[in-house]
Amino acid sequence: MGHQISRRTLFRTASGIAAAAATGGSLSACGGGTGAGTTSGKITMTWWGSDDRHNAYKKALATFQKSNPKIKIEERYSGYDGYFDKFNTQVAGGSAPDLLQMDTALVAQYARKGVIAPIDEYVGKSLDLTGFSKTLLAAGTVDGKLYGVPSGIGVNILTVNVTGLKKLGLELPDREWTWADLKKIAVEVNKKSGGKQFGVDDGGGGTLQAFEVFAREKGQTFFATDGKKLGFTADTLQEWWEFWAEMRKDKASPAAAITSAAHNDLTKNGVVIGKTLFTFDSGVYGAGGAITDAVLDFLPTPQGQWSGAHEGNFVNGGVLLSATKASKHIADSVKIMSFFAQDATAIKDMQLLRGIPPTEKARSLISAGLSDTDKKSMDIADYISKRVGKATNALPAPQPPPNGADQIWDLLFQSNLAVAFGKKTIKAQLSEFFDQAQSILSQ
Repeated sequence: MGHQISRRTLFRTASGIAAAAATGGSLSACGGGTGAGTTSGKITMTWWGSDDRHNAYKKALATFQKSNPKIKIEERYSGYDGYFDKFNTQVAGGSAPDLLQMDTALVAQYARKGVIAPIDEYVGKSLDLTGFSKTLLAAGTVDGKLYGVPSGIGVNILTVNVTGLKKLGLELPDREWTWADLKKIAVEVNKKSGGKQFGVDDGGGGTLQAFEVFAREKGQTFFATDGKKLGFTADTLQEWWEFWAEMRKDKASPAAAITSAAHNDLTKNGVVIGKTLFTFDSGVYGAGGAITDAVLDFLPTPQGQWSGAHEGNFVNGGVLLSATKASKHIADSVKIMSFFAQDATAIKDMQLLRGIPPTEKARSLISAGLSDTDKKSMDIADYISKRVGKATNALPAPQPPPNGADQIWDLLFQSNLAVAFGKKTIKAQLSEFFDQAQSILSQ
């Protein structure tokens, strides 16, 4: 699981899960358990992740139980595949866990279905959220109520192959760079490599990593507030696709075949295979390390260079901890949430395994033991978080995505690919995209 969790990653793994959550009672029950549907004194807590994350959770929970001996915790954990299928089955059968790790991409759907509980009444009492920014808490907020505590800072970045840049005699761009700066250095990469490499992978179909930031720089959101329509205009998307068409034409970005092959397969990402030196996919480097041997660094998504451009970058919440609404142990679950948010031992145990820690206090507690690349990753998240917090022209953080968001992301990717392969003109694809997107959101 990466330090920055891309909405692309969440959408592609969560596709179809939202529909299952909405059907609720149509799911069959799962045997056993001591969760919301039982009378046991134990709290059940479930999460997904790597073995390292599992071990960190278990170590931290052991410390919690020493200080809270009356709260007994039954731990359940797995990989991501099947995690929400099992949860949906447990909800339908009345055996859901009391406390669970939740996706920011799914929190709105579970909250509106009444599966998870609002926890606002505990804030400032048993739930200590000191140091959490409003923009970060928005990741767990649905219709004005808090349904989950963010585990960390997720930010929109480019991962950069610094080794490759140095070989070509190029320097890492300044963090306050623009889209024009990105194009300039991307063209230079192609020229200095003798056409063997491209500067940056094709971001024309990206959302969180690229287009969403671009749209926000225009003062527009990806989805409208009500989630029933898109929040950006056809003119904005046209300008975006034209930018990437020029990038492909100028050999700043690779041809469509390379982009298509890398879709949903990080092993074929341009930076990983040595074809590009910049990538919008944060999964290239995460809590499990890098999937490339190159020395890496990180940059914010570029800024708009036009007059009146807004701060487009924003902060999301990694994963969340949420309580199920039917649980008899919500108050105790909230104590555990607060423990992971503020306890120094828990923070040190978790390190970067649930994302970049959400507060300056937490980040300072773990910084000494990090690798150089981890420090760079945490530093860029801290930099973006502070920049967004200071910006006077930043839009509110995006709300949790609506039903159908995963389909619309895929539609955006495929639409850009159709243009890149020359199957459709930009104007023809624009019309088709907006018609299909509106149909998806209207369902």
